[in-house]
Amino acid sequence: MTRMLTVFALLLCFGLSCFAAFEEETVLLYLFDEETDDEATDLSEFENHGEITDAEWIEDGKIGGALVFDGASSLIEVPHHDSLSPGGDELTIEAWFKPNTFPGGHPPIARKGSVAESGWGFDTPGGKIRGFVYTAPGNPVVAEGTTQMTLDTWHHLAMVYDGEAVLVYLDGELDGEAPREGDINENDASVWIGKKANESIWLDGVLDELRILNVAITEEQIQADMEDGIAFAVEVTGKLTTTWGRIKSEIRN
Repeated sequence: MTRMLTVFALLLCFGLSCFAAFEEETVLLYLFDEETDDEATDLSEFENHGEITDAEWIEDGKIGGALVFDGASSLIEVPHHDSLSPGGDELTIEAWFKPNTFPGGHPPIARKGSVAESGWGFDTPGGKIRGFVYTAPGNPVVAEGTTQMTLDTWHHLAMVYDGEAVLVYLDGELDGEAPREGDINENDASVWIGKKANESIWLDGVLDELRILNVAITEEQIQADMEDGIAFAVEVTGKLTTTWGRIKSEIRN
């Protein structure tokens, strides 16, 4: 019994330390686990809370609650903060998404600014994923995914810029990439979630576990987030016990 407890304690510490490595690098984290009226609560230290318009909270998301975007008027607008335009040449965006339809255009998961001022973005044209960064105004590089998402099915999406390429991942697997070097263009624009800024292009589906980091994470780390859920080792959210319980439940299933 003592040996079993020791092994469990070591595994617990190891697991938590792996997740803890990204606490300071996380600049936005929306778990959508609790019902809110008009504010998306950011659980990162930067408190990048967003204003919700016409999106419906549901309790049965991919992991806990989630937010439904109706493809017509739902969005979250996050005011500019320096943490969301960190400069440098690394960025990660990841989320769970269950599409209801595939609207025309480029419905965004998240995008920093409009086309004219854009710094980075991650969207879903035609039901495929697309990630891009601008290293200067009007100078984007775009990584196009090749795999069609399935309607009414949860998919894990991730976009990474590592200073050498933009990479997009669908369900933990690399789905497209494009080479690029240079620092991400900085701007003072809002982050738009679920709507393309200044254009009537909307996301239609359910979004959960949205996270933005100012570092590039690996394919293995993306797969860990997909399989285990996002967790912090300290009480950033005040719900460490619930979060660790979630991981144990995922492993058990």
